[in-house]
Amino acid sequence: MGNPRKSSPQTPGWAQALLWAALLLLWKPPRLRADCPQEAVQVVSVRKYYTLFLSSGQNGIGAGEPLLREVFLYRYRNFGPTCAHPVGTEELPEQPYLEFRKSIDGRPVPVQKIFHTYWINVIFPGDQEIEERTDTLQRVLPKDPRGKIDFFEDGMELAGFRPPIHDYWTVVDLGRMYTSFRQTPAFGLRSTPVPTFPQFLANQVVQVLPAGYRIQGSTVWWHWKQIFDPSWAETLHVEWRAWYR
Repeated sequence: MGNPRKSSPQTPGWAQALLWAALLLLWKPPRLRADCPQEAVQVVSVRKYYTLFLSSGQNGIGAGEPLLREVFLYRYRNFGPTCAHPVGTEELPEQPYLEFRKSIDGRPVPVQKIFHTYWINVIFPGDQEIEERTDTLQRVLPKDPRGKIDFFEDGMELAGFRPPIHDYWTVVDLGRMYTSFRQTPAFGLRSTPVPTFPQFLANQVVQVLPAGYRIQGSTVWWHWKQIFDPSWAETLHVEWRAWYR
């Protein structure tokens, strides 16, 4: 965590707050082009993969700390001439990314972090498709530390691009969390059978939203098709009992 910012003794705190507010209103991401008409670029498909697991205690992260690995794959098609547009990924101030990488068609691209948003400048070749990949790692937030409830959530939307999205996949992999739960010392002292994954999902996972998910193995997944509504939005929310805390 960083040190708290202190106010200058010459400038009152409220005056600094007004100055920062004015700067934020006037600010635009520097060195990022934006010349793609909104109707030119379509999000053809989206695939989002989330993996929950407990840290092994490497790279300065405490052993047993809950982490979330994300892999996002966006496939775009540009129906117009070659153009560029900035694409931003915002992090929560209280939940900064431990790792953040971007690539286009498998090639790493430079990322510019401004405040709490990671920006890349995407070149959309005319009449072609490209795939943008995002890889992140972040800590999990406790929802109720006293009650030992942890959670994560993420937004899903059309994001201002040309509809439709033909396929939107969201997959939450709970397999590593289930394995860790099975290996807790308490189970070695019990005569009852180790719980199955459906039992783990029913008893340890408190809430999974939105409704309509399916279960395959140790994953929970959603699949939306042919999304035309520009106002379409869903919120992925998963919370579980933090037995490891």
